[in-house]
Amino acid sequence: MPTSLEIAEKLLKNEKANRALYGQLIDSLDDPRYIRLAENLELLQNRQLNILNRLIAELEEDVPPPPQDRYYAQHVLQPGETLNVLAIKYNTTVSKIRQLNPNLGPNPQAGQVITLPIEIPKPPPGHIKYYVQRGDSLYLIADRYNTDVDTLVRLNNIADPDVIYPGRILIIPRTSRG
Repeated sequence: MPTSLEIAEKLLKNEKANRALYGQLIDSLDDPRYIRLAENLELLQNRQLNILNRLIAELEEDVPPPPQDRYYAQHVLQPGETLNVLAIKYNTTVSKIRQLNPNLGPNPQAGQVITLPIEIPKPPPGHIKYYVQRGDSLYLIADRYNTDVDTLVRLNNIADPDVIYPGRILIIPRTSRG
């Protein structure tokens, strides 16, 4: 069952998608009476967008912080990346990212570490943090650190082992294969 915040975000997305249709409707009309009605509809839609944005902002403030005994994946924001881009890459929403990063400003900059809403197991003692670079694969990283891809997938809760993004911070065990 989606949360209130998720429903409001979906409504906002749909309303933003409809925004252009109001302009098209107005442009397609000739009779001033109908143009006025369509302009009123467009005004109401703009008000609805403003109200939805306020509702989302207030719902985001009411979300309790995640429990302190949980561990989450992290990502270093790359040049050109936005929270929207991260949300798409990691199949989540901007509001979920913001919930885990309450001190994040309105326009995060490249180099900032972003906590992702991807829960991971407690990192093993003496683990290594590895910052994924362009051209990396889990196989190459596992080989370099004498571990295996399955371990990396499990420790980092990776949905698709064939897809890792530059900037993702991976937890790597400091143990070797036997």
